[in-house]
Amino acid sequence: MMLASTIPSPVLFIARNNGFAISTPSTEQYNGDGIASRGPGYGIDTVRVDGNDILAVISAVREARKRCLEQGRAVLVEAMSYRYVGTIAYRSSRPSLISRLSVGHHSTSDDSFAYRARAEVEDRKKIDNPITRFRLFMEARGWWDTDAEADMKARLKADVMKSFKRAETLKRCELGELFTDVYGGQEPWNIVSALILL
Repeated sequence: MMLASTIPSPVLFIARNNGFAISTPSTEQYNGDGIASRGPGYGIDTVRVDGNDILAVISAVREARKRCLEQGRAVLVEAMSYRYVGTIAYRSSRPSLISRLSVGHHSTSDDSFAYRARAEVEDRKKIDNPITRFRLFMEARGWWDTDAEADMKARLKADVMKSFKRAETLKRCELGELFTDVYGGQEPWNIVSALILL
């Protein structure tokens, strides 16, 4: 942001604030309630948005983009969220698809229950589930229902399986072609040397 504040350019910064940095709660990392307060310090327009509301995020990003282009300056969007990972669950007693959110760990080696209580995560899922929120919005307007979901699932599964079958019939590329579309000029000596050894 420092560079964007001194050399005006239409850069759009989007910070998803999920309340954690790896395993440390943001409340233990800095004073203040988020990242948005840093923008004005650099002279950068800043928008804070509910990151669990897809329509609010779309609106905020559109406004930020508009400001970037009109002013030729950077804009920071902070989307306030919570660390979730979207999953799909099926309930055998009901044929409809049930959307839910599971615990999101920072990485495969991270156990987020070491630094946040399971009850906290379960409460957040009940109070403010972004998938359920948007699903209810679409259902209330008649844009979505369980039949549409079943049709979409079947169509997407068929498309994926068709693509897998097609991919299995394709000839594999030569290993040397791995970098042909990466470099504009001559490939670096270390890549050429490695390919010769293969």
